[in-house]
Amino acid sequence: MATLNAMKLAFAQLRDAKQERDKRRGYSIDKKRVVIAYAVELVIVAASLWGARLFAKMYGHDDVIQMQMMMLAPIGYAVIEFCRVPLAISARAHSSAFVRTVAILGVVCAAGVTVKSMSQLGQIMFQPRLYDVVHSKEKLQQAQDAQATVKKQIADADAQVRGRRTELDTLEQRAKSGAAQIAGLPKAQCAPAIWYKHGRQYKGQWCKTDSRIATLRDNLSKTTTDWNDAKQLWERAVAERNGLSRAEADHDVADAWVNYREALLHSQLHSFTGMLFGIGPTEVTDGQINRFLRLFVFLPAIFVAFASTFIAFTAVHHLKPELVPFEPEGTDYLLNPFYTKVVDDAIDRLHAKHKADAEKIGETA
Repeated sequence: MATLNAMKLAFAQLRDAKQERDKRRGYSIDKKRVVIAYAVELVIVAASLWGARLFAKMYGHDDVIQMQMMMLAPIGYAVIEFCRVPLAISARAHSSAFVRTVAILGVVCAAGVTVKSMSQLGQIMFQPRLYDVVHSKEKLQQAQDAQATVKKQIADADAQVRGRRTELDTLEQRAKSGAAQIAGLPKAQCAPAIWYKHGRQYKGQWCKTDSRIATLRDNLSKTTTDWNDAKQLWERAVAERNGLSRAEADHDVADAWVNYREALLHSQLHSFTGMLFGIGPTEVTDGQINRFLRLFVFLPAIFVAFASTFIAFTAVHHLKPELVPFEPEGTDYLLNPFYTKVVDDAIDRLHAKHKADAEKIGETA
């Protein structure tokens, strides 16, 4: 029991001493708010360092030296984070206007560091979904390029088939024309003939043909050969064209479009940007996303940077000076000495004046 009473007395004395100290300096500090402010700073520092570590691991190429170099600046930024709370308290409580101005400047500079760190964390938050969108868009572009290649191959094959068919038709018309010309020439004129050889008599038939027939037959033979070659080329071109199909390429493009749209649906950044600019997620450009990030990442980073500062600002409470209560019974005690002195001084001055006047009258007489 005695120990409990002693503890209560000690706490009471400590509380009275604290209140007396606050009265002397003219303000008090809410320690709970200060603790909350430091807790906020601790969370910000932990998140910043963890994000910097992930960033270094992602882009450090598994090089330990590079990863350590990438972590040096974030560690320095983390130290600056803890400076904001005492600077904010000094800006509210210090008696010197110059020191308060310097403290406010320090708070703004430290907040700038926090904005940088929080902006990086906000950007990292959207990276995975942006990666999915970029990769799905790249695959869609590849599928569309492959589809365009197949379309061009089919168009070239169709043009080749048409060209071979035209060439084959031309040779066929030429062959028909040559055959018609041969058929239109006069037939050979034959007559009986007798000749002797080695003393023997021979009988036969002598025919006279048109000299143009041989030339036309040679041309017809050559045209027929060319037609057979052209037919083989045409059949080969038809076979190659029949081996080409857009079905697989069209299916790949359709699948790529589905994956791309799903990636966009999972990307809140594209959806919000589309809502802001009044367009569809598939129509959002990289420039529009960067402009939207200023609102969605940069501004929240500013709010986070000043959150603990505002808490620290509100932790300081300026105390109004207490007035000493005036008791009417103490009037005589406070005023009588002053009143007596004033009256005595007036009487002394009056006596001195009368004395001086009397001396002056005596000298005149």
